[in-house]
Order: sequence, then C-alpha cells, then structure tokens
Amino acid sequence: MSRETGEETNGIRGWPAMVVAMAVLAAAPASAQQFDELTQARAAVAASPTDAAAQFRLGEALLEARDLPGARTAFETALRHRSNWVDALWGLARVKMAQGEYEASRDACRRVISAAGDSAPEGHVCMGQAYLVWRRSSLAIDSFNKALAVDADNAGALCGLGDAHARANELEQAIESYRKAIAADANLLPARLGLATMLERKGDTTGAVAELQAALQIRPWSADAHYHLGRLGTGDEAIGHLAQAVAIRPSFTDAQLEYGRKLSAAGRWSEALAPLQAAFAQLPNVGQVNELLGIALWKTGNLAEAETRLRAAIQGVPNSSRAHEGLGEVLVASNRIDDGLAELEIAANLDSGNYEILLRIATVLRGQGRNTKALGFLDKALSLRSNLSRAEVLYGDILFEQGRYADARTRYQAALNGDGVGLDRAYVQGRLQQIDNLAPQR
Repeated sequence: MSRETGEETNGIRGWPAMVVAMAVLAAAPASAQQFDELTQARAAVAASPTDAAAQFRLGEALLEARDLPGARTAFETALRHRSNWVDALWGLARVKMAQGEYEASRDACRRVISAAGDSAPEGHVCMGQAYLVWRRSSLAIDSFNKALAVDADNAGALCGLGDAHARANELEQAIESYRKAIAADANLLPARLGLATMLERKGDTTGAVAELQAALQIRPWSADAHYHLGRLGTGDEAIGHLAQAVAIRPSFTDAQLEYGRKLSAAGRWSEALAPLQAAFAQLPNVGQVNELLGIALWKTGNLAEAETRLRAAIQGVPNSSRAHEGLGEVLVASNRIDDGLAELEIAANLDSGNYEILLRIATVLRGQGRNTKALGFLDKALSLRSNLSRAEVLYGDILFEQGRYADARTRYQAALNGDGVGLDRAYVQGRLQQIDNLAPQR
C-alpha cells in the first residue's frame, strides 16, 4: 500500500508507519543515565526545523519522557509541515490518552479517522484506546473488533484486545491476545510490555523478563521496560536499568522510588537520596516514600530532616516497624536515648520475629550501663536465633564485667560455635584467655 499509514509497506500491520519506524530505530542500548534519543532528536530538529519526520521523532521521544506539552507541540509542528499525517495525528491522540482525557482523546481519534478513512483500522484502534481511557472495556473491544473485521491480523487491534482483557483482569485472554499481536508484528512494543505484565501477574517472572528484554531490543529507550527489568532484577544490573528509566522519564515516580530502594538495599545511601527526594517531591504524603527517604537521610547524617520524614511516615502508616526502628536510631544518634529505645521497642513489638532489633536494643542498653535489662533483650534475641554469635559475645561481656567468669566462658564458647556473623574471633579468644588467667578451669 502507498498510503502513509503504511500497513503493508513496513511489513508491520495496524500501527502508523512512523510509529513503527521509531520503535525499531536504534539497536544498541541507550547509555546509562542519559536519554540519548531525546538529545539526538532535538539535534535533528535544530538541523532541519521544517522536517516533519524530525519533528515526529522529537514528539515520540518527548512522549516517552512524559513531557506531554512538548510532545504535543512537536506533533503539531509535524502536521504543519505534512497536513493530515496519520502518524502525527496518532501521536497527538496518544498525548491526550497519556493525560487521561477521554473526550480530548476521542476528538483526536476522530481526526485520525478523517485522515485515514472511515474504514481504515487505525481509526478503530485509536478509538478503542480512547474508550480504555474512559474505562469502557466493552466499547473498546467493539472498536478493536471493527478493526479486525477489516484486517484480521491487525496487530494494534489485537494488542488493544489484550489491553481490554487486562483491564478486566482476564489474564489468559489478555495473554492470548498479546501473543497474537506479537505474531502479527514482532516489533510492536506495547504488546511486548503488555504481555510481560500479564506473565508476571501469572507468576511467570522468567517469561516476563524475556518479553521486557525483547522490548528493549525494539526500543532501547523504553522507560517502562527499563523500570520493570530493574524492579524484577537484582544487583548492579537492576540499578542500571532503573537509572536509565529515570533518566528517560524523570517524573516516573515508581521508578524513582524503586531506584532509591535498590540503592538503599545496596548500602549506597548518598546515591539513594536523589531518587528518593524526587519521589517525595511527587508523593510527599505517602508513608513508604517518607520512610525510605527518612532512613536514607539518617544513614547520611541528616538527623533533623530524617526525624521529620520518619515521623511523617509513622503518621501515615503507624504500624511500620521499619519507620519506628529508623526513628529510634535517629533519636539514639541524637542522644535522646530513652525516646529512641521506646521507638525501638515499638519496632520490636511490631516485628516480633526480628532478632536484630532486639540485639540493637540490648546494645544501646549496654552502652548506658543498663546491663540487667540488656540481658533480658539478649535472651529474647537468642530465643529467636539460638546461634546468634553477636548476642553471645555481648552476653559474655556483661557477665565478664560482673565477674561471672564461668558463665561468661560458656557464652564466649557459644559465640565461637555460633553463626559467626560479625564475630571478631581474636577478641573472643582473647577474652577466653583472660578468663583462664583469672579463673582457671579445674
């Protein structure tokens, strides 16, 4: 076909030609922590401002970045240089859909229908997606089926059916529709992303990751693919994907939050601050955001702000043991020991199986010379994990100072035979030697 919707000319059916071309533009992964495609698209527009294709490319990159006003301007500029261009009209419709505006989406789709022709599948697919913005799955399915009546292998319509079934929580039907869409068009990015989501919901994480990796082969600058790979992954590779996701789309709150969480889990507290602060700027009243940011602030030494954020987290989620624990640590570090211990005890009660909090309370109490109470918390910790070497060492130290050398020896020996985590063996062996000198065994 010669029509610029390009159903046949690209070998990819059901989506406008330039949308397809942009999806497969680059094969190499985008550089970490920068959005190369947006930079290059802007350079192309600067070099040739009247080039409709360059403006369209810029619109696609800005839409991926969720700079919706910028994307709209780019698509409108493309239309000024190529009137009634279905690709750019479809781009404007997707901007309205991303804004969640049904009526504006519907009106934009009517322009697609006018340009493509009443019987063309593109208009029906567009209108189906507009109905999904309105949360009218049955109307959307009718529109997608109209497109399929014209073209039984229309990938956009098949993908839309997948979206509608996913909205209705019909997993198997959604998966089947997405797979049909991919069979019709292996490079249709929304179908890959939709299938990945459904496979994960079904419990097939391996399959979901494979689809997300395929999505990045199609569009290396897909913020959604990078985010989900980062969320499902571990270690530096996952962190790299999340860094790319927020570089592409800075307003991507879920990605910023997950990026900060993964950096925090890796002990990279200073690096975690920026994404967590970005998430907080967008969701200042969400308990989990305040909690993660508060803990990162504590770990980086900003105790006053950490206390503010952690108190806000507790106000939002009063039963968050991690927020109470973090606040307790902040208060202890601020030399408000009794208040800190009270918060740590709340955390221990909320997370009754966490021996680490009990051990921390015992350590703080010992530092205050409150050894009897410290022993009580050590007993609780050891009741949860009997081979906890650090607890046995602390127990032994208290008994040693009380002159109970035989009991201390038993504790130190238990420490050497325990889990060994955080154990200074030379120190313990030195203590045992001291005990042998002070109270030799008979």
